[in-house]
Amino acid sequence: MTFRLRALGAILLTAGVLAVPSVAHAADADTAKLAALTELDSDGKVTSYPVKPGESVPVVLGVANLGTEPLPGVVVNVRVVNDVDLPKEFGNCQYYVDSNLDGAWCEIDRELAVGKTYALASFPVAAAAQARAHRWSSVIFQWYSKAWADRQGGIEALAKADSGRGTTPAPGPGADIDLTVRELPVPAEPRAIGFARVKLVLPPTSEPTATPTATATATPTATPATTEPTAAPATTEPADGSGGGLPVTGSQTATVAGIGAALLLGGAGALVVARRRRRSFTA
Repeated sequence: MTFRLRALGAILLTAGVLAVPSVAHAADADTAKLAALTELDSDGKVTSYPVKPGESVPVVLGVANLGTEPLPGVVVNVRVVNDVDLPKEFGNCQYYVDSNLDGAWCEIDRELAVGKTYALASFPVAAAAQARAHRWSSVIFQWYSKAWADRQGGIEALAKADSGRGTTPAPGPGADIDLTVRELPVPAEPRAIGFARVKLVLPPTSEPTATPTATATATPTATPATTEPTAAPATTEPADGSGGGLPVTGSQTATVAGIGAALLLGGAGALVVARRRRRSFTA
């Protein structure tokens, strides 16, 4: 049965139509005429509900009683696969798991009037936090009369039969979900099985940020005014004669260097310091 459910899910996901009959359970003895309904967009297609990874969205799962008598209660089997999950919320639903399939059998104790359309009040589905594989998926749901479900042992027995090996179905911890009257379109060829569509909205892919590269700033160098060979920069000797002064640059480099050399040769180191100080003062 698991294989057949997955096959049905694959057909719905790829073709987007209900081209196969229900394969979950054969309700041959169920004479109630139930139609599965959902919202349609402006183009007449099944509405697609966007959902982000790690978040949930309510979907419209509707039903209509197309029989000739009121129906005292219904049961619905809801299934999702792959990156879509069913939050386990409602106390009148038995939740089960089978491999990549999440399901719930829910029993609604409400009488359905003939010809009226109803929908489950805010039935949520969620996208897995790490959802990536599937851009969109279907919520497959099928309606049965409560009388038929009771003949099968109730929703507990139905959920247990659908559970995967090593898993146990359980009800949700919250309040019961109910049906509310809601205007929904009835298809020309109604079926008890239908689907709603959810679309996975992935966050934008972040591009790697380039690391700024420091650009060295060139220090402008003054160009000598003369075309004569430039002498090595003269240095200012400190008064104690220990050396290591700053280089003298600029248009007067050659002249200053020449005077400094002559004075040093004459043994007038002290005069050099004095002249430097006066030159710096009058400049």
